[in-house]
Amino acid sequence: MRSRHVSSSFMFLWLAACGGERLDLPQDHFDPPTGTVLDMVDPSVTVINLDRIDEICFTSDGSEPDLNDCQPLGAENQIGLGCGFNVVQIAWLDRDDELQTDSANYQVTTPGCENEPVPLWANDELVKAFVPIKDEMQCRMNNCENPGGTGNWNTACDSGSVAWKVTLNGLRAISEFTYTDCEGTATVPVHDYVNDPDWADDTATVDLDITLVLNGKITQDTDFSGNGNEGGTVDITGDFLGQVESRIEIVDKDRGGGGFLAGCTEDPVDEEVCAPGGAMILYDFPDWTCHGGICPEPGQFITGDDGDGDGVGDEEDNCPDVANPLQEDADDDGLGDACDDEPDFHLLKFKSGGNCLHASGGTVSTVGCDRGDSNQRWKLVDHDGHSGFQNLGDDSCLSQSGGLIGPWTANTEACNSGKGEQQWDIENYDQGGLDAAYPVRLHNVADNFCAYTDFSNNVYGTAGNCGLAGTQDGRKVGIYPGGDFDATPYSP
Repeated sequence: MRSRHVSSSFMFLWLAACGGERLDLPQDHFDPPTGTVLDMVDPSVTVINLDRIDEICFTSDGSEPDLNDCQPLGAENQIGLGCGFNVVQIAWLDRDDELQTDSANYQVTTPGCENEPVPLWANDELVKAFVPIKDEMQCRMNNCENPGGTGNWNTACDSGSVAWKVTLNGLRAISEFTYTDCEGTATVPVHDYVNDPDWADDTATVDLDITLVLNGKITQDTDFSGNGNEGGTVDITGDFLGQVESRIEIVDKDRGGGGFLAGCTEDPVDEEVCAPGGAMILYDFPDWTCHGGICPEPGQFITGDDGDGDGVGDEEDNCPDVANPLQEDADDDGLGDACDDEPDFHLLKFKSGGNCLHASGGTVSTVGCDRGDSNQRWKLVDHDGHSGFQNLGDDSCLSQSGGLIGPWTANTEACNSGKGEQQWDIENYDQGGLDAAYPVRLHNVADNFCAYTDFSNNVYGTAGNCGLAGTQDGRKVGIYPGGDFDATPYSP
């Protein structure tokens, strides 16, 4: 797929029958609509089309709304906004007592807000990769031809699969595309930050191969004339972690308007970030430009000098002499990672496999080491005279769970310094010979075992395994400040 030209045209079924209702796109719940730039005094947004709902709660800080613990909407149905980028989310129960949610995004540029620094977002690269991958997978079925009738088609993606089901609903043709672990790769031009860090040349780009894995369903609904719409949501993993939602208008058998919403929490463009709060940003057909001009542009909101040309003014820059547009500061000491010679975090590297301890979603495993991955960054903290390991990705602490005599599985949970499962003794370890790169082991205080990893990449322990002969490489650990594997690892 990296080099094949993929047509952007759609494939639809043109058959006539009787009756049928059109598939409607989601109803608007915000006024002004999402993707609006506001410059008035005391900016606010009004929730609409929910007059019959008794209780609506909201958040305006990017957090997920929870009916049991969030701010209720006032009598005027208005939500006040602050400076810069705002992610507004609402939640309510419909007539069937099913939880419903919606969100909208606003950029506030009221006088006094102009100096808010905003890094560029990578959400547009997600859309620009998703569309050709989506079109390519549809083109693989039925040899890029429109089907001659109702039926089912499917094809293998680079891995995974996609299924195409065509049915009739009166005068309307319904095409459902279901993606199951469907992997594809598209080549997307991104700005050449290496040779043009200050965006002096908008045409300076390099090609980036972006691999996405799709899970979800997209539905196309068209009438006999070839007019209708497309909707549905696809979960994204791979180089991005997020979602894409289609809100495409179909005109004369092809894309004729609308766009795609894209939100993410992880992206592959080192110099850019996903929009705050995982916000779903709308990109308009045909050139996938940011709807409403809400997205930051190169150099936007920069004040004063910018000596390193990273898009953040020197007064706000935590590394004014080293380009670091993301302003990453893993240890929160006010000094950016790019120029912090002694960052207050560690990577824990096992000798077995040369992998590092990784926390994700309450579980712990070992994966290839990456000091830029916050889920691999651990802060050494005191837990009642023992060592604790606090993950900088989600602020949880390394813990364990299991039966009375094991096996025990390493996990993460909310930090509790008095809990034995979160207390670890860092012990010098020379079984099988001292290894200067992996000089210690992690001995759990609550139960008599040491953290261990093997070819499965799981991290666990069994009763009395700290001195078990023949498997010591799985317990040997190097604790490296700042993830610098050329430095001397920590030892007690």
